[in-house]
Amino acid sequence: MWKKAITNLSGLPTTMSSPLKSLCVLITPNDMRVQTVKNYANGDAKTVLNRLKTGIGRKPFGRKPRTDRTGPSCTCPDCGKSFLSPHFLNLHLINSGQKEACVLCGDVVLRGQQMKEHMSAAHHTDLLLCNECPLLFSNEQELSKHIKICHQPGCLTCGECGRSFPRKVAFDHHTQMHMVRTCRSCGAQFTNRGCYREHRMQCEPDAKPSMDSVPRARRSNIRDPATYTCDYCGKTYSSRPQLKNHILWIHMDVRPHQCQWCGKRFYTPARLAEHTVVHTRVRNFECDICGAKLVTKMAAIYHKRRHTGERPYKCEDCGESFISSSRRSEHAKRKHNRGIKPQCHLCPANFVRKQELKRHIEKNHTSHRANV
Repeated sequence: MWKKAITNLSGLPTTMSSPLKSLCVLITPNDMRVQTVKNYANGDAKTVLNRLKTGIGRKPFGRKPRTDRTGPSCTCPDCGKSFLSPHFLNLHLINSGQKEACVLCGDVVLRGQQMKEHMSAAHHTDLLLCNECPLLFSNEQELSKHIKICHQPGCLTCGECGRSFPRKVAFDHHTQMHMVRTCRSCGAQFTNRGCYREHRMQCEPDAKPSMDSVPRARRSNIRDPATYTCDYCGKTYSSRPQLKNHILWIHMDVRPHQCQWCGKRFYTPARLAEHTVVHTRVRNFECDICGAKLVTKMAAIYHKRRHTGERPYKCEDCGESFISSSRRSEHAKRKHNRGIKPQCHLCPANFVRKQELKRHIEKNHTSHRANV
């Protein structure tokens, strides 16, 4: 290889700007061809050396030092995917929160104490374990620096894998990586998202939907359409924030936005803004068919559907169609006994609407409430 490199040096340009003080030649490692010729005609030897060190030897400020990517080939024990070295296997297992590959031999063990024992027994290397997370360090100075940066009050550091995050949104998004995922086809469970995706590709190779049917923002997660199920009613959502809002608004009845006229409370500012037109009676939405003016945008949409006869919401049980999803839900509760009906806490009666329950209590249990 050196002989080939020296032979290729004959391709250097013969005419250079004068006076020539130093010449840097960069050669590609694959075929030993001359890749770049840099002429440092101006400056002394010290300046040239600093420029070479800055451009080749050192990394820009703020980047992490490059880890060793060499080592024996290894295989993930959960999904069977093969990797060229333990470095790439650890990238695959980075979100598992449990397992980690030894960078020296490629054995996969649990993070933290088990990895510390493996390094001591197999490679005679003693490491220090952080008490707050499963990260290992070679000396007390590195451990103290890690604790000072990552485990002070207010720091966002994952206790499962030790990764730190500058913003709470990123930290909350990362915690979803450690949730247990279950294959919908065979029921196998995985704590690592990468293993789950690899298994899904092997278990259901035709499960990938058409790209045209998936929104652009969700195409990167097309093989892992995670669903979040409510423990109270079993309703599913496509994201954790949607499930959180559902539990707060529906099951915990948290309504932080209150109307200044009647005191009624609502889940969101948008719902409150829609309600205020009941008091102000401002009709800003006009029907383009009959010219009728309505209070809200949804009222205008439902009104227009009465003209066109459009009924986009169809009952799954009997096939009857409705102009809104709320009317379909009421129909399913009344006719097919589906969904959750608000129940009176003073008698076994239940109702479809909360207003009906309220009128029932005022009519039949006012004396009981007065006695209490």
